[in-house]
Amino acid sequence: MKYSIIPAAGLATRFLPASKCIPKELFPVLDKPVIQYIVEESIEAGATNVVFVSGSGKEAILDHFDKINPKFSAKNLKEDVREKVETLDDMIEVISVRQKSPQGLGHAVMKGTFVVPKEESFAVMLPDMLIFSEGESTVMQEMSRISEKYCCSVIALMEVPAESRGMYGIAEGTKVENGVIDIKKLIEKPSAGETESNLAILGRYIFTPRIAEILRTVKPGRGGEIQLTDAMVSLLAEERILGYVIDSQTRVFDTGNMEGFALANAYAALCRVPDFDRKIANLIKK
Repeated sequence: MKYSIIPAAGLATRFLPASKCIPKELFPVLDKPVIQYIVEESIEAGATNVVFVSGSGKEAILDHFDKINPKFSAKNLKEDVREKVETLDDMIEVISVRQKSPQGLGHAVMKGTFVVPKEESFAVMLPDMLIFSEGESTVMQEMSRISEKYCCSVIALMEVPAESRGMYGIAEGTKVENGVIDIKKLIEKPSAGETESNLAILGRYIFTPRIAEILRTVKPGRGGEIQLTDAMVSLLAEERILGYVIDSQTRVFDTGNMEGFALANAYAALCRVPDFDRKIANLIKK
Protein backbone atom coordinates (compact mmCIF):
# COMPACT_ATOMS: atom_id res chain seq x y z
CA MET A 1 0.00 0.00 0.00
CA LYS A 2 2.00 2.95 -1.31
CA TYR A 3 -0.85 5.40 -1.91
CA SER A 4 -3.31 7.05 0.47
CA ILE A 5 -6.26 9.10 -0.76
CA ILE A 6 -7.38 11.85 1.62
CA PRO A 7 -10.65 13.60 0.64
CA ALA A 8 -10.33 17.22 1.76
CA ALA A 9 -12.88 19.18 -0.26
CA GLY A 10 -15.47 19.84 2.46
CA LEU A 11 -16.55 23.43 3.07
CA ALA A 12 -16.70 23.16 6.90
CA THR A 13 -19.71 25.44 7.26
CA ARG A 14 -20.11 24.28 10.88
CA PHE A 15 -16.84 26.08 11.69
CA LEU A 16 -17.68 29.44 10.14
CA PRO A 17 -16.33 32.07 10.47
CA ALA A 18 -13.07 30.26 11.40
CA SER A 19 -13.17 28.24 8.17
CA LYS A 20 -13.91 31.24 5.92
CA CYS A 21 -10.29 31.48 4.73
CA ILE A 22 -8.53 28.62 6.53
CA PRO A 23 -9.27 25.00 5.54
CA LYS A 24 -10.59 23.07 8.54
CA GLU A 25 -7.98 20.39 7.81
CA LEU A 26 -5.34 22.93 8.90
CA PHE A 27 -6.98 23.72 12.23
CA PRO A 28 -4.36 22.82 14.86
CA VAL A 29 -4.57 20.14 17.49
CA LEU A 30 -1.91 21.64 19.73
CA ASP A 31 1.07 22.38 17.46
CA LYS A 32 0.11 20.36 14.37
CA PRO A 33 -2.83 20.70 11.98
CA VAL A 34 -5.29 17.81 11.89
CA ILE A 35 -4.22 16.85 8.36
CA GLN A 36 -0.61 16.31 9.47
CA TYR A 37 -1.69 13.72 12.02
CA ILE A 38 -3.53 11.87 9.24
CA VAL A 39 -0.53 12.00 6.89
CA GLU A 40 1.82 10.78 9.61
CA GLU A 41 -0.51 7.87 10.31
CA SER A 42 -0.45 7.07 6.58
CA ILE A 43 3.36 7.11 6.47
CA GLU A 44 3.63 4.84 9.52
CA ALA A 45 1.49 2.29 7.64
CA GLY A 46 3.91 2.32 4.69
CA ALA A 47 2.47 4.91 2.28
CA THR A 48 4.93 6.97 0.22
CA ASN A 49 2.40 9.07 -1.71
CA VAL A 50 -0.60 11.03 -0.49
CA VAL A 51 -3.37 12.09 -2.89
CA PHE A 52 -5.34 15.07 -1.62
CA VAL A 53 -8.75 15.46 -3.26
CA SER A 54 -9.54 19.07 -2.56
CA GLY A 55 -11.56 22.02 -3.80
CA SER A 56 -11.25 25.75 -4.27
CA GLY A 57 -9.57 27.54 -1.38
CA LYS A 58 -7.70 24.46 -0.12
CA GLU A 59 -4.31 25.32 -1.65
CA ALA A 60 -2.87 26.01 1.81
CA ILE A 61 -3.00 22.27 2.57
CA LEU A 62 -0.47 21.64 -0.19
CA ASP A 63 1.64 24.59 0.99
CA HIS A 64 1.84 23.04 4.45
CA PHE A 65 3.66 19.99 3.04
CA ASP A 66 5.91 22.07 0.78
CA LYS A 67 9.19 23.75 1.66
CA ILE A 68 9.06 26.31 4.47
CA ASN A 69 8.09 29.82 3.48
CA PRO A 70 11.23 31.93 2.86
CA LYS A 71 9.93 34.55 5.33
CA PHE A 72 11.02 32.16 8.09
CA SER A 73 14.79 32.21 8.48
CA ALA A 74 15.59 28.59 9.31
CA LYS A 75 18.86 29.51 11.00
CA ASN A 76 16.96 31.70 13.48
CA LEU A 77 14.58 28.94 14.52
CA LYS A 78 15.14 26.95 17.68
CA GLU A 79 16.79 23.62 16.94
CA ASP A 80 13.79 21.47 17.93
CA VAL A 81 11.45 23.64 15.83
CA ARG A 82 13.83 23.58 12.86
CA GLU A 83 14.00 19.79 13.02
CA LYS A 84 10.21 19.54 12.96
CA VAL A 85 9.99 21.86 9.95
CA GLU A 86 12.75 20.06 8.05
CA THR A 87 11.06 16.73 8.70
CA LEU A 88 7.81 18.14 7.37
CA ASP A 89 9.55 19.46 4.23
CA ASP A 90 10.58 15.96 3.16
CA MET A 91 7.79 13.99 4.78
CA ILE A 92 6.03 12.57 1.71
CA GLU A 93 5.25 13.01 -1.99
CA VAL A 94 2.03 14.99 -2.32
CA ILE A 95 -0.37 14.82 -5.27
CA SER A 96 -3.35 17.14 -5.66
CA VAL A 97 -6.62 16.35 -7.44
CA ARG A 98 -9.42 18.92 -7.72
CA GLN A 99 -13.05 18.05 -6.99
CA LYS A 100 -14.87 20.95 -8.61
CA SER A 101 -18.19 20.37 -6.84
CA PRO A 102 -19.25 18.23 -3.85
CA GLN A 103 -20.77 15.03 -5.24
CA GLY A 104 -20.22 12.67 -2.34
CA LEU A 105 -17.38 10.77 -0.70
CA GLY A 106 -17.49 8.08 -3.36
CA HIS A 107 -16.98 10.69 -6.07
CA ALA A 108 -14.02 12.21 -4.20
CA VAL A 109 -12.36 8.81 -3.81
CA MET A 110 -13.03 8.03 -7.47
CA LYS A 111 -11.27 11.25 -8.49
CA GLY A 112 -8.28 10.23 -6.39
CA THR A 113 -8.03 6.79 -7.98
CA PHE A 114 -7.08 8.31 -11.34
CA VAL A 115 -3.52 8.86 -10.08
CA VAL A 116 -3.14 5.50 -8.31
CA PRO A 117 -1.59 2.74 -10.47
CA LYS A 118 -4.38 0.42 -11.62
CA GLU A 119 -2.86 -2.72 -10.14
CA GLU A 120 -2.20 -1.30 -6.65
CA SER A 121 -4.24 -1.41 -3.48
CA PHE A 122 -4.59 1.93 -1.71
CA ALA A 123 -5.82 3.50 1.51
CA VAL A 124 -8.59 6.03 2.02
CA MET A 125 -8.35 8.16 5.16
CA LEU A 126 -10.98 10.67 6.22
CA PRO A 127 -9.28 13.75 7.70
CA ASP A 128 -12.13 14.50 10.13
CA MET A 129 -11.51 11.27 12.05
CA LEU A 130 -8.49 11.78 14.28
CA ILE A 131 -7.27 8.55 15.87
CA PHE A 132 -4.81 8.25 18.74
CA SER A 133 -3.55 4.68 19.25
CA GLU A 134 -2.08 3.95 22.66
CA GLY A 135 -0.94 0.44 21.71
CA GLU A 136 2.23 -0.61 19.90
CA SER A 137 0.77 -0.11 16.41
CA THR A 138 -1.65 2.31 14.78
CA VAL A 139 -5.02 1.45 13.28
CA MET A 140 -3.66 1.79 9.74
CA GLN A 141 -0.65 -0.40 10.55
CA GLU A 142 -2.96 -3.15 11.83
CA MET A 143 -5.20 -2.80 8.78
CA SER A 144 -2.20 -3.03 6.46
CA ARG A 145 -1.09 -6.21 8.22
CA ILE A 146 -4.55 -7.76 7.87
CA SER A 147 -4.84 -6.74 4.21
CA GLU A 148 -1.48 -8.34 3.40
CA LYS A 149 -2.30 -11.50 5.38
CA TYR A 150 -5.70 -12.13 3.77
CA CYS A 151 -5.13 -10.34 0.40
CA CYS A 152 -8.38 -8.37 0.53
CA SER A 153 -9.93 -5.02 1.38
CA VAL A 154 -10.11 -3.97 5.04
CA ILE A 155 -12.19 -1.28 6.74
CA ALA A 156 -11.87 0.03 10.29
CA LEU A 157 -14.82 -0.38 12.64
CA MET A 158 -15.68 0.92 16.10
CA GLU A 159 -18.42 0.03 18.56
CA VAL A 160 -21.11 2.71 18.96
CA PRO A 161 -24.19 2.94 21.20
CA ALA A 162 -27.39 1.49 19.73
CA GLU A 163 -29.01 4.93 19.59
CA SER A 164 -26.16 6.22 17.40
CA ARG A 165 -26.35 3.58 14.68
CA GLY A 166 -28.34 5.84 12.38
CA MET A 167 -25.42 8.28 12.20
CA TYR A 168 -22.97 5.84 10.60
CA GLY A 169 -22.46 3.15 8.02
CA ILE A 170 -22.86 -0.13 9.90
CA ALA A 171 -21.18 -3.48 9.21
CA GLU A 172 -22.47 -6.96 10.04
CA GLY A 173 -20.21 -10.01 9.97
CA THR A 174 -18.69 -13.09 11.60
CA LYS A 175 -15.47 -13.40 13.61
CA VAL A 176 -12.28 -14.38 11.78
CA GLU A 177 -9.77 -13.72 14.57
CA ASN A 178 -9.58 -11.41 17.57
CA GLY A 179 -10.58 -7.95 16.40
CA VAL A 180 -11.28 -9.03 12.81
CA ILE A 181 -14.65 -9.87 11.23
CA ASP A 182 -15.63 -11.21 7.83
CA ILE A 183 -18.14 -8.61 6.64
CA LYS A 184 -21.40 -10.00 5.29
CA LYS A 185 -23.49 -6.84 5.03
CA LEU A 186 -23.02 -3.06 4.94
CA ILE A 187 -25.84 -0.64 5.75
CA GLU A 188 -25.59 3.13 5.28
CA LYS A 189 -27.18 4.98 8.25
CA PRO A 190 -29.71 2.27 9.16
CA SER A 191 -33.15 3.11 10.50
CA ALA A 192 -34.31 1.80 13.88
CA GLY A 193 -34.58 -1.99 13.91
CA GLU A 194 -32.76 -2.44 10.60
CA THR A 195 -29.70 -4.05 12.20
CA GLU A 196 -28.54 -5.41 15.55
CA SER A 197 -24.88 -4.66 14.84
CA ASN A 198 -23.20 -1.76 16.63
CA LEU A 199 -20.03 -1.79 14.47
CA ALA A 200 -19.70 1.55 12.70
CA ILE A 201 -17.40 2.35 9.80
CA LEU A 202 -14.64 4.56 11.17
CA GLY A 203 -13.14 6.41 8.21
CA ARG A 204 -10.09 4.24 7.51
CA TYR A 205 -10.09 1.91 4.51
CA ILE A 206 -7.68 -0.21 2.47
CA PHE A 207 -9.11 -1.21 -0.91
CA THR A 208 -8.13 -3.60 -3.65
CA PRO A 209 -7.90 -2.02 -7.14
CA ARG A 210 -11.38 -3.32 -8.06
CA ILE A 211 -13.09 -0.56 -6.05
CA ALA A 212 -11.76 2.05 -8.50
CA GLU A 213 -13.58 0.36 -11.40
CA ILE A 214 -16.79 0.10 -9.38
CA LEU A 215 -16.69 3.78 -8.38
CA ARG A 216 -16.64 4.79 -12.03
CA THR A 217 -20.00 3.08 -12.61
CA VAL A 218 -21.86 3.45 -9.29
CA LYS A 219 -25.05 5.51 -9.45
CA PRO A 220 -25.88 8.43 -7.14
CA GLY A 221 -27.49 7.21 -3.93
CA ARG A 222 -28.57 8.83 -0.69
CA GLY A 223 -28.77 12.61 -1.07
CA GLY A 224 -28.17 12.36 -4.81
CA GLU A 225 -24.46 11.81 -4.16
CA ILE A 226 -22.08 9.00 -5.08
CA GLN A 227 -21.73 7.09 -1.84
CA LEU A 228 -18.59 5.13 -0.98
CA THR A 229 -20.70 2.66 1.00
CA ASP A 230 -22.73 1.83 -2.14
CA ALA A 231 -19.49 1.02 -3.96
CA MET A 232 -18.36 -1.15 -1.04
CA VAL A 233 -21.65 -3.07 -1.19
CA SER A 234 -20.94 -3.83 -4.85
CA LEU A 235 -17.35 -4.80 -4.00
CA LEU A 236 -18.61 -7.10 -1.24
CA ALA A 237 -20.70 -8.97 -3.81
CA GLU A 238 -17.49 -9.80 -5.70
CA GLU A 239 -14.71 -9.91 -3.13
CA ARG A 240 -14.07 -10.48 0.54
CA ILE A 241 -13.97 -7.43 2.83
CA LEU A 242 -12.69 -7.72 6.39
CA GLY A 243 -13.42 -5.38 9.25
CA TYR A 244 -10.82 -4.42 11.84
CA VAL A 245 -12.51 -3.55 15.15
CA ILE A 246 -10.45 -1.02 17.09
CA ASP A 247 -9.61 -1.82 20.70
CA SER A 248 -10.49 0.05 23.88
CA GLN A 249 -7.05 1.72 23.99
CA THR A 250 -7.74 3.62 20.78
CA ARG A 251 -9.20 7.12 21.04
CA VAL A 252 -11.29 8.52 18.17
CA PHE A 253 -12.28 12.16 17.76
CA ASP A 254 -14.52 13.58 15.04
CA THR A 255 -12.78 16.90 14.44
CA GLY A 256 -15.40 17.82 11.85
CA ASN A 257 -17.54 19.24 14.66
CA MET A 258 -16.67 21.67 17.43
CA GLU A 259 -17.15 19.22 20.29
CA GLY A 260 -14.88 16.58 18.75
CA PHE A 261 -12.28 19.17 17.82
CA ALA A 262 -12.23 20.60 21.35
CA LEU A 263 -11.99 17.13 22.89
CA ALA A 264 -9.12 16.19 20.57
CA ASN A 265 -7.17 19.24 21.73
CA ALA A 266 -7.94 18.45 25.37
CA TYR A 267 -6.79 14.84 24.96
CA ALA A 268 -3.59 15.87 23.17
CA ALA A 269 -2.90 18.40 25.91
CA LEU A 270 -3.44 15.79 28.62
CA CYS A 271 -0.87 13.60 26.86
CA ARG A 272 1.74 16.26 26.13
CA VAL A 273 1.37 19.36 28.31
CA PRO A 274 2.91 18.97 31.78
CA ASP A 275 0.44 19.24 34.66
CA PHE A 276 -2.43 19.95 32.25
CA ASP A 277 -4.85 17.68 34.11
CA ARG A 278 -4.49 19.69 37.32
CA LYS A 279 -4.78 23.00 35.50
CA ILE A 280 -7.92 22.00 33.64
CA ALA A 281 -9.44 20.59 36.84
CA ASN A 282 -8.84 23.94 38.58
CA LEU A 283 -10.40 25.77 35.64
CA ILE A 284 -13.50 23.56 35.81
CA LYS A 285 -13.85 24.23 39.55
CA LYS A 286 -13.72 27.96 38.93
